[in-house]
Amino acid sequence: MDLFAKEKNDFLKKADKSKKGSIDKYIITLVNEINSKKDYYTTSSCAGRIVLLEMKSQKKNECNWIFTKHDEITFKEINYSLKKYSMKSNKKINYEIWFKQQPLILHVACRNLESAKRLLEIAREIFRRAGIIAITERKTTIEIIGSEHLETIVKDRNFSIEEKYLKQLIKYTNKNFIENKKKIGKFLKLIRKI
Repeated sequence: MDLFAKEKNDFLKKADKSKKGSIDKYIITLVNEINSKKDYYTTSSCAGRIVLLEMKSQKKNECNWIFTKHDEITFKEINYSLKKYSMKSNKKINYEIWFKQQPLILHVACRNLESAKRLLEIAREIFRRAGIIAITERKTTIEIIGSEHLETIVKDRNFSIEEKYLKQLIKYTNKNFIENKKKIGKFLKLIRKI
């Protein structure tokens, strides 16, 4: 077994350390397909998600995760989460609450620069944001990010968005999420050909 194959084998045996603890259902087939190729393996992945965050700072570990879903959402879910969080805090909110719809993100370890270039050519047919993020003697790592995203503040100590606006926000968020899922499907078809 060569060094890349050994690293791949060792990495894929590790427990999932993500906050969710498992691969998202909309991306599991794609991740398995990439991992079945001898020149590639995924090091992290997210099919996309919709979140509500209480932002204490720009640092991820200093945020309160109010709501997370790796699928389309309803007004009822978001409105309930916002109201529940406001009631739970029992005091005026001191920080901003942000609504974020995030797209696909994939990190893929490639055997070498040539295999990274092959994967990037395919990725760029669908995703505008795809590039090399690390090159070492042992591997080249690429990052692929979808372009469908949306983020806005929805509440702070002085204001809260109106229900009508929230409903429109959810409509456009779900539209983005559906487009993101379609692109994942197209990418899977192209990956199967390499």
